[in-house]
Amino acid sequence: MIASETTTRTGRSAGRIGLIVTGALAGALALGLLAGGGALVWAHGSKQDGHGYYSTGAKQLKTPTYALVSEGLDVGVDGPDSLFRNGRLGSVRVSATGTRAHPIFVGIARKSQIASYLGSVSHDAVTDFEVDPFSVTYARRAGSATPTAPGEQTFWAAKATGSGRQTMTWPVAKGDWAVVVMNADATRGVRTNVRVAAKLPLLLEFGVGLLAGGGLAAAGAAVAIFHGRRGQSAH
Repeated sequence: MIASETTTRTGRSAGRIGLIVTGALAGALALGLLAGGGALVWAHGSKQDGHGYYSTGAKQLKTPTYALVSEGLDVGVDGPDSLFRNGRLGSVRVSATGTRAHPIFVGIARKSQIASYLGSVSHDAVTDFEVDPFSVTYARRAGSATPTAPGEQTFWAAKATGSGRQTMTWPVAKGDWAVVVMNADATRGVRTNVRVAAKLPLLLEFGVGLLAGGGLAAAGAAVAIFHGRRGQSAH
């Protein structure tokens, strides 16, 4: 009988310790979710411009080659089509500044189409991109061909060209994409100020979801720890 009672007490003690450990883990998860959700909600409310975009500062980029080509923007094809309707997933905005003597071109197209267009043309490809502070690292891609004017191409999903500040806006779509900045007349020696921005309509929803999840995890942690400690104090 005594052995049976001892075994029962041991099992209850282990169960209470398990509740406390579970509560502690749930509490740590809650803190992470609440911190992440709070940061996203804060960014949504304080980091947007007047048009709802999160924007970098302006950065002068230059190359002696024919073009600057961004890193690939790979938008997964497994997501539901509803995410990509009416710009629900988001929009990308790229601005580049040209002059009257050297009008600028900025466009976005599928990476395979850009590879066909510039594959044999000397250009600089972005290898690293930092937002804050805005910095870009790129590598030289050798080539001997001379490109035709970018504005004559028909494969661009979005484009802008001219003197002064030119802004291209692209609703995010499925596929593997890249941005190209060139002189509008396809001559060598590109020099321009570039600014990149993104609109993320789902950011607030995601942040609120994290806050809600964090709140639930915190409540679960409190209940588990309360019952675990209560059982200990009862003995």
